Amino acid sequence: MARKKKNPMPFDTEYWLSDPVLKALPLDVKGLWIDMLCYMWESADRGVMVKPTGEIYTHEEILRLLGKESSVGESWLDMLIENGLCGVRDDGAVFSRRMVRDEAIREKRREAGKKGGDITKAKVFDVSPVQQPPMQKPEEQPKQGTVGEQQPDLFPEESPPPLTPEQQAKAEKAKKYKYAEFVTLTRDEYAALCGRYSEESAKRMIEILDNYKGSKGKKYKSDYRAILNWVVDRYNEEIQRYGKAISGKTSSDTGKTGSYRDTL
Repeated sequence: MARKKKNPMPFDTEYWLSDPVLKALPLDVKGLWIDMLCYMWESADRGVMVKPTGEIYTHEEILRLLGKESSVGESWLDMLIENGLCGVRDDGAVFSRRMVRDEAIREKRREAGKKGGDITKAKVFDVSPVQQPPMQKPEEQPKQGTVGEQQPDLFPEESPPPLTPEQQAKAEKAKKYKYAEFVTLTRDEYAALCGRYSEESAKRMIEILDNYKGSKGKKYKSDYRAILNWVVDRYNEEIQRYGKAISGKTSSDTGKTGSYRDTL
């Protein structure tokens, strides 16, 4: 009997080799994350650490499954969660945000393709006779109005005047764009962050805020103000924790920009 073909797990090698947070992690922690990604991909609930029965793995069970000691492995798992590489659901299940999101998109596309195929199939095999609409008597044209009768307006509804160039520029300047799943900024706000902290630092700050809002359900009137109020301090603490110092604008930062904190 031929073995059923499975889709291989995608892996972003460029992100894995260039992301500053991943590069700062110990090799043992990286190995733990790779093993967890493999189990999440093969999981009955793709992207989530659950058993074949649907029950979630506790932190201790995850470490036993991967052959790690609880005393050491627990700190490794906490490090992955703190750095946003994996998340924890309300029921305690550990999951990969990127893998869960990609699986949901894949399922929606599959359903859309199935519906489109069913519609096409129905059109091909539908041989029922077409019902002809009943003949209608032509309506009599109204007679030409005489003097004193009210004539219809030629322009019953006037279209609103177009925006002036100044109004268009102001509206465009205030328009916000999605720089992450839960973070929106105007172009000027994003440019201000890049100019003050470097583009790589700005993207990491956006990721920190995105992970926080996604896990806590928090909303801000201005994501830009939230970044300046507390995310900058969190980012500096993160860099100092892993031995990289920054102060103000880091125009000398180099390297490729990162992506999501997940490798998938």
